[in-house]
Amino acid sequence: MPSPPSFHVLARAVIEHDGQVLLARARGQTLTFLPGGHVEPGEGLRACLTRELREETGLAFQIGPLLGVAEHEWSDGEGQKHYEIAQVFTASSPGLTSQRPVASREPHLTFEWAPLQELEARKLMPPPLRSLLMRQEWQEAWFASTVAGSAKRETGA
Repeated sequence: MPSPPSFHVLARAVIEHDGQVLLARARGQTLTFLPGGHVEPGEGLRACLTRELREETGLAFQIGPLLGVAEHEWSDGEGQKHYEIAQVFTASSPGLTSQRPVASREPHLTFEWAPLQELEARKLMPPPLRSLLMRQEWQEAWFASTVAGSAKRETGA
């Protein structure tokens, strides 16, 4: 009998400078994702994102407005199903620019700056974020999904 799907609640950040977005990548993997991570029980989304970004980079960030929500489902290499809800915010850190490499404080992660038009080539996950970020649809809240039966993209959510 297959294991029940795992459920993940995440807070993620769009950190943008001069048309480039900071991406995270697990070492040895080809897929990228926005910095941030799992919400702990009793923790608010902004507090989670502040904590995760500091743990990952060692930098202090100011968390901006909520951009939208992305839901994503996938199966890992062992056939385990995963389902995640990621709340995506803007974030900034004084002095952080796309000309400055960001070192990871976590041994399993690396960071890279990517031009918005390269998000497809950099395999940003989940896939609907690629076009939303490339079009810079940040003025109106959005919803994106890879889950069967959900709308692929809605604005004004």
